[in-house]
Amino acid sequence: MVSTSVLLVEDDIAVRGLFAETLETAGLSVRTIPLAAHIFDALREGLPDVIVLDLGMPHGSLQGMEVLARLREIDAWREIPVIILSAFGDVVNRDVTRRLGVASILGKPLLDVSELTRTVRAVAR
Repeated sequence: MVSTSVLLVEDDIAVRGLFAETLETAGLSVRTIPLAAHIFDALREGLPDVIVLDLGMPHGSLQGMEVLARLREIDAWREIPVIILSAFGDVVNRDVTRRLGVASILGKPLLDVSELTRTVRAVAR
């Protein structure tokens, strides 16, 4: 059985490690990158089944929402399910995320980290 592949985009090294370990322990295949700006190179190396994208990136770098909009402009990447992680869940524009085809939005911090695994499995194509 081929495991679901996940591209995890998270700038916080501790959170990235925790999420990657949680997903891998659940049997998922995980590639991690620290910045949203690196996502395009990562996608050229291989398409994941699901992208987990932190919206808040370091000041001055490409932000998650900008990356998401660019993803949806490319035919090969348009249909990849995206799960957004955001510490600013209450300010995420649901209309915009719906138009950009966001599969799910998870608020950070995750009180139950297994929710990430359940969500990835639910949206995997």
